[in-house]
Amino acid sequence: MKKKILVLMMAIMSLSVTGQQSMFKALFLFNFAKYIEWPESSNQKDFIIGIYGSDDVEDELKKLASSRKINAKTIVIKKVGSPDEAKGTNILYIPTSNSNSIDAITKSLLNEPTLIVTDKAKMCNKGAHINYALVDGKMKFEISKNNINSNNLKVSPKLISLGIEVK
Repeated sequence: MKKKILVLMMAIMSLSVTGQQSMFKALFLFNFAKYIEWPESSNQKDFIIGIYGSDDVEDELKKLASSRKINAKTIVIKKVGSPDEAKGTNILYIPTSNSNSIDAITKSLLNEPTLIVTDKAKMCNKGAHINYALVDGKMKFEISKNNINSNNLKVSPKLISLGIEVK
């Protein structure tokens, strides 16, 4: 099963990005979750994906969440308006329009088991865990194992090998 997911992620990554960017980003978010291990202490009833601000990805996430589960949990899409509201989310997606808040968010979520995914180049250098990036017109992602580990999360080497590792 994981092999099929890897193949799907690689196929998506190799496609030229067009008007379907939001759908691809939402699919990536769901697939990232399959390669991240959350600590048992964060074992909550639902799997919560927070969106810091407004973005078209929200609609795509809601569509996917209505028919899927992550780690056998119901997926809840939560709109987040401040760094403090991000606490308790399993994944926090920060669109480009709110990327200037990365310092406050990483400070607020320090040691919290939240995967921080951004949508602006070079944000892993500022504390993001995974960042979408366009490379030669194709959707890719940067990933920082060190940043992920700092939030008490474990990342599969398979996910790191699919991304552009930032050290």
